[in-house]
Amino acid sequence: MDNFKKLEFPNRITVELTNRCNVSCTFCPRQTVNMTLGDMDWNLYKKIIDEASLHLPVKLVCFFRGESILHPQFIEFARYAKNKGIGPIQFASNGKGLTEELAEEILDVGIDFISFSLDTIDRGVYSRSRLTGDLDLSMKNVISFSKKCRERKRKRLFAPVLQVSTIEIEEYLVRQKEFIEFWQQYVDIVRVYYEHDDKGHFANQEVKMYFAEMTERKPCRKVFTDFLIYWNGYTALCNYDWNGYIKNLNVKDMSIKEIWDSKEYEDIRQMHYNNTFCKDIVCKDCDHWRIDYVDNGCLGKVYKNSTV
Repeated sequence: MDNFKKLEFPNRITVELTNRCNVSCTFCPRQTVNMTLGDMDWNLYKKIIDEASLHLPVKLVCFFRGESILHPQFIEFARYAKNKGIGPIQFASNGKGLTEELAEEILDVGIDFISFSLDTIDRGVYSRSRLTGDLDLSMKNVISFSKKCRERKRKRLFAPVLQVSTIEIEEYLVRQKEFIEFWQQYVDIVRVYYEHDDKGHFANQEVKMYFAEMTERKPCRKVFTDFLIYWNGYTALCNYDWNGYIKNLNVKDMSIKEIWDSKEYEDIRQMHYNNTFCKDIVCKDCDHWRIDYVDNGCLGKVYKNSTV
């Protein structure tokens, strides 16, 4: 059996700056999860970044369950992490709130990678699944941002890698080729993700057949390398753990290292080693562990554009 070795300190930390969102998507787990809304406070964020800076290199994902740019200190937070040597820094956005002013500030800070979840160029399809979204506004904002990035590259200045993503579902497939070709004009990567539910189960039949060949359950890499923190300091196992399996460990009261080395976390890793999961853990029936055992370590389709 392939076993991942637990790192002394996680090399990838996801920090949920906020779980508030400005778009209501019908397919999002937010529709079924009961969670208190809030923003991470400065003292907690500083504590996280200060500790991580002692264990470089550490990648920072400043996004989970919400729209990060809604946090009133988003730029200040990103700049603090950059100044502490944390990186690369990445986040995902729906693009709706990406104003011209914010775009300039993001470029000034030096965030490394941004993924825009736009899914379709069909306004009718978009409006049916993203109930408070504005496709025209999001597209306008992303195109404007991409032009700023292109101009910086012409001047040999740093600019983030830009990705626009969609999900391979029936509604989006109708105009998927058009979507890909449109966005290849503006961004570095167009990514097509396979559909999955909030428990990590894939819907794509080809993926299911491929995964069916992996008859032996193996450990998931994430509990050995990644760490995720909700806006209120509580911890999660991964980006499918929307309810927070570990209920009693909070970064406000403990260091990341103490939680990482805790008996609770070690017990979870042993579940992965031994394939003996308790019934209420999100890992039990998840398919995503398999991704770390495929040839290129990722699923879906990636369309790169080297001209932007």
